[in-house]
Order: sequence, then structure tokens, then C-alpha cells
Amino acid sequence: MSITSLARPEIQALHAYDAAEQVDDTIRLNANESPASSSIGNFRRPLNRYPEVRPQRLQAVLSRRFGCASDQLLVTRGSSEAIDLIIRPFCLAGVDSILTPSPAFSRSRHYAELQGANIIEVATRAERDFAIDVNAMLSACNKATKIIFVCSPNNPTGTPLPRAELLRLLAGRSDKSVVVVDEAYVEFGEQPSAIDLLGEYPNMLVLRTLSKALGFAGARCGAVAGAKDVIELLNAVQAPYALATPVVECVEDALDNDQLAIAAVTQVRKERSRLMTAVADYDFVSKVWPSDANFFLIRTVDAAAIVEHCKMHKVLLRHFDGDLSDCIRITVGSPSDNNALLGALNSFGKD
Repeated sequence: MSITSLARPEIQALHAYDAAEQVDDTIRLNANESPASSSIGNFRRPLNRYPEVRPQRLQAVLSRRFGCASDQLLVTRGSSEAIDLIIRPFCLAGVDSILTPSPAFSRSRHYAELQGANIIEVATRAERDFAIDVNAMLSACNKATKIIFVCSPNNPTGTPLPRAELLRLLAGRSDKSVVVVDEAYVEFGEQPSAIDLLGEYPNMLVLRTLSKALGFAGARCGAVAGAKDVIELLNAVQAPYALATPVVECVEDALDNDQLAIAAVTQVRKERSRLMTAVADYDFVSKVWPSDANFFLIRTVDAAAIVEHCKMHKVLLRHFDGDLSDCIRITVGSPSDNNALLGALNSFGKD
């Protein structure tokens, strides 16, 4: 059974935008475009023409990079847009719900609130390194739970979801819920992507991004991978011409050289180990949690004061409220960035 049957009926009947035909080496008088091309930039595709409704070459390149068929992937404006595209068709306002561990990436909650969907949160425990409790998540589901979001490694905790636990979650909700695995930070850990499970679990969607390992956050490019019929459903929801020509071309060029990402990930892993070891030695740091991401979480005696102190030394850290009010998330930067952070921490309480 396809999980497209879980989508709202009006979305199931929706068709993708029927754009003007695009054929190379033709005179295009069918899309109300300007005949004058801007001289700004040096692009292979002139900016007076609309970009492809869906960037086919980029889609093919990304599908090869991530390990799925081209028709199993939709290119999105970062993984954030993908979250919105998933929630809108599957959640009827005031009726359906999403389920997510807590703490977790806040965008799923944000887009659920915009859609009017209910939100179920299942707390993770600091003493268990914020491990996601699949039994608790399955127990928290009800008939209206249309989507389950898990981020692996999780943000802001850096905790991965072991594959065996993911398989239990997928099997436990089978044709009842869409299980979305956000893999924004997967390159920084040891666990492989779950994309190879797509053929076996049609209720799974996987989110990928170029913002982290590839260092293309400014391009706002990501992807959602899933069963072909689900991708077709999301394609009908996504706006036409979603990615601008300069974005498509710069990402295509970046993907031609994968060595940049490999070198960057290697350095981040090395610096993560060095930084976590150094930070753990401060007497005002009571806990440094393990992390498979390009960041890590620490518990401190006065998180707000430390964050403010580092800000005065021109180093910005992330402070949270609620259950994480005594915690700070530290992104792993370049060696010089990390040295500046350690220099600021060395002077904490001594200024």
C-alpha cells in the first residue's frame, strides 16, 4: 500500500504545474519571457529565460550522489522547504498530527503550526545521551499521526538513531505514518544514509542537504528522497521554477568536484575531537555529550553568561531555553575559529 493514500484527498487529485515547454536551440515564444538577456553574471542559461520547472540535470546528479533513482528524488530549497512540502499534503488542519522527539530541529514544529496540525513530542533524556526512544514514540502515536520526524544525527544533540531502531519505527508504523529521516548531518558520523532502505520501506522519506558537508548553505539547495509516487505527490505541491538559475548552476559546478566536501568533513571530524576534549577540561563545563554531527552540546554552570562572554570576544554560540537552558551548542569551525573560541573560554570569569 502506498502512503500517498494518507494524503489529503484534494492533494491526491492535484496535478503538477504544466509549464511552457522548454527545448534547447529553439525560439521560445511560449513563456512570456523577455527577449533581452541580462549581462549580469556569466551563466550557461540566460537569465531572461525561466529556469527549468524542475532542474533535471541537478536532480540526476543529486540522485547519484545520494544513492537513489532520479524519479525517487525532488530537489528543494534546502531541507526546510522539504519539511513544509511533506506536512502540507499529509496533515489536515485541526485533525492530523506530526510526532517528533524533543529536543529536535524546530522547523517541523514550525511548519506543523502553520498548517494547523497537532504536534506530539516525545522527550529524550540527557542521562541516556538523548537517545530516541522508539518504543515511546510508537506508543505516542494515534490514528491521526500522519508524519513522524526523526533527525539522525539529531539537532541539537548530535545523537544518531541506530538503524535497528529506525527499522522498528518504520515497521511499527508501516502504512499508518510517513517516517521522515532528516540526514542533514549524516556525513559527519559513522552511520550510513538510510536511503538504501527506500525500496523496502515505502513509508520512509529521507531529507538531504548541501548546506553542511558541502558548505553550500547560501545556495539553499537540498532534496527529499522517497518512493516514486510520493515524490510525484510532493512535486505537485512544490512551486514551479523553485530553484533559480544561478543556484542550479553553482551547485552543479560544486558537485563536479567532490574533494571539497571530503576534505571539509575530514577536518571537521578531527577538529570536533580536539575541541570536545579541550572544552571538557573547563571546570565550568559539567558535561560534553558525544556527537556524530558538525556540532556538539555541552552543559555548563552558567550557559547564558558564557554565551554572552564569548559574544563579547566575537565568538557566537547557540543557547537554548526550556530543558536545555543550561546547555550550549557549539558548531565546529575552522582550526582558527576553534582556537578563538578556546581563547574566549580561557578568559571566562577572569575579565
